[in-house]
Amino acid sequence: MDIALATCAAYPNLSEGDQHLPAAFAAQGLDARAVVWNDPAEPWREAGTVLIRSAWDSHLQPDAFRAWAQAVDAHARLYNPARLVTWNLHKAYLKALASRGLPVTPTVWFDRGHAPNLIDTLDRTGWPRLVVKPAISAGAAGVCVVDRATALEQQAAVDALAAAHDLMLQPYLQAFETEGERSYIFIGGQFSHAVQRPPTLASAQRGFDAPRAIPQPVPAELRLTQAVTAALPEDWLYARVDVATNNDGVVRLQEVELIEPALFLSLDPGATQRLVHAVIARMGAEANRS
Repeated sequence: MDIALATCAAYPNLSEGDQHLPAAFAAQGLDARAVVWNDPAEPWREAGTVLIRSAWDSHLQPDAFRAWAQAVDAHARLYNPARLVTWNLHKAYLKALASRGLPVTPTVWFDRGHAPNLIDTLDRTGWPRLVVKPAISAGAAGVCVVDRATALEQQAAVDALAAAHDLMLQPYLQAFETEGERSYIFIGGQFSHAVQRPPTLASAQRGFDAPRAIPQPVPAELRLTQAVTAALPEDWLYARVDVATNNDGVVRLQEVELIEPALFLSLDPGATQRLVHAVIARMGAEANRS
């Protein structure tokens, strides 16, 4: 096996969007296979390169995933590298990007064991509604939307969440219900394609159903996402930068996904080949350096 495509037990054959990758690598003479990252048999050790794809349970066991990434990095080429995986696991990376002047959605942070007073936070921020989520999370796991009418009844649940997680509180964005969110995908250091993720229900912060390709990216959004990728602390092979319009009408960074993001490869005719060729080029460059 040349390349292990790291996935999770729920997607042993990769997610639908990544299932063309083994054939695409095979067309280049490379044996690429899906392997479950935490399989006790450690099949990834057979490969010289590990490409993280559908490992969508990494947030559920972050310490184990971090240790796995470090073990892979010591044994093989890992994309993205372990140091970047560690940096991206906890959403405190948004603080680092904000400190560099990038427009990040306003966020109030609470360390584990320190529960926010929801009424007090609504008063101090002036937000009509806020979103509470763990600082290590994926999708809508552990996320709740709070307003003044529901704050008291939700306080106990948030207290319990705070006992186990660092928390981040952000304003609920009306744009999630009207225009949705945009994902800009970068492969091999270059912009690849962009995707519109449609509006979601008021009860869910974000959604992945029925995304569609954006034929022409918005120039200002492309510049913002390029600035974000330029500010990342490690050399990356792929990145997904998510942006949305905040309640002040300003497009801001929501998240940077560097570990196992859906790259929406099927929505752009050349995206799968771009990823394959980027992996091969990186493998060659690193082999030459060694």
